[in-house]
Amino acid sequence: MSPTVEGRPGRSGRHGRRPKAPVALAIAGALTAAAAVGLALAGPSATAAAVRSPHASAAWTGQFTGYGSSNWKSAWGWTSTGSFGEGDVKEVTDPSAPGDHSALEVTYGAGSSAPSCTDCPNPGGAQFYTRLASLGGGSALASSATLDLRYAVRFPTHHDFGKAGKLPGLYGGQIGEESGGNHGDGWSTRYMWRGANGVPNNGEVYLYTPTDSGPTGYGVDLGVGDWTWPADGKWHTVEQLVNRTTGDVTVWFDARQVASFTGAASGIGSIPFSGVLFSTFYGGHDTTWGPKATSHTYFSDFSLSRSVQH
Repeated sequence: MSPTVEGRPGRSGRHGRRPKAPVALAIAGALTAAAAVGLALAGPSATAAAVRSPHASAAWTGQFTGYGSSNWKSAWGWTSTGSFGEGDVKEVTDPSAPGDHSALEVTYGAGSSAPSCTDCPNPGGAQFYTRLASLGGGSALASSATLDLRYAVRFPTHHDFGKAGKLPGLYGGQIGEESGGNHGDGWSTRYMWRGANGVPNNGEVYLYTPTDSGPTGYGVDLGVGDWTWPADGKWHTVEQLVNRTTGDVTVWFDARQVASFTGAASGIGSIPFSGVLFSTFYGGHDTTWGPKATSHTYFSDFSLSRSVQH
């Protein structure tokens, strides 16, 4: 199957928003290091407890040690379906990163956007899906009424945000039906950074559901500007709780609630959680969305839980 890609003009959010909150808090220190591929499912193991002691509720943790290896792919439930950009990512070690100090560096070429771009001078960004069904005990998470995704992200100082871009979130249903204008029994709750009102790094939830994907079919912007993504070279945590029964989506940034969208994802109750949609690129679908020069973003310490983790 070809990668799921998308691009369309910017829009304002359509659902209720919380007042904008400052979010410049950094993670207070790195956690205890552990040499683990990064899997703890159906109850944290001793290794997971050492790596993520403040987040004991995590049912699964994903680190980037051994990224790309067969062990890593198995630990994440990785699938090649819908993936792209493997040449623009690499494992790095960062002593300040949470978890086991491993991180994934993603490179975005100058002027890059979605893979669908026909006038971009360089490629950039990456995407892969994980499948809960591939993990032992993952069916309990897939069928849960709620699922919470938490991870850390770092934007270098003076990062060029361009016009807008995507960041990882949860998804449900079949790959290829959850985003990109390809509709079926699928949904997704990725994040975006988006320039609006003179601010280049506004945060938002970028929502697709079978019943609501916006007037163009390319997603709904929820809460543009309810928080910002700091380009300060520090690690920050972002967390989303999706309730399939009520359709509620709640977001925390550095453990502070910054957005709550009541019933925004209604209509997904019958579609189980499928896993993590690791998706990050500029765009949009043409070169005007991309950075002026090659840029990088860093990701670390993913985890899933049926309840809030912070």
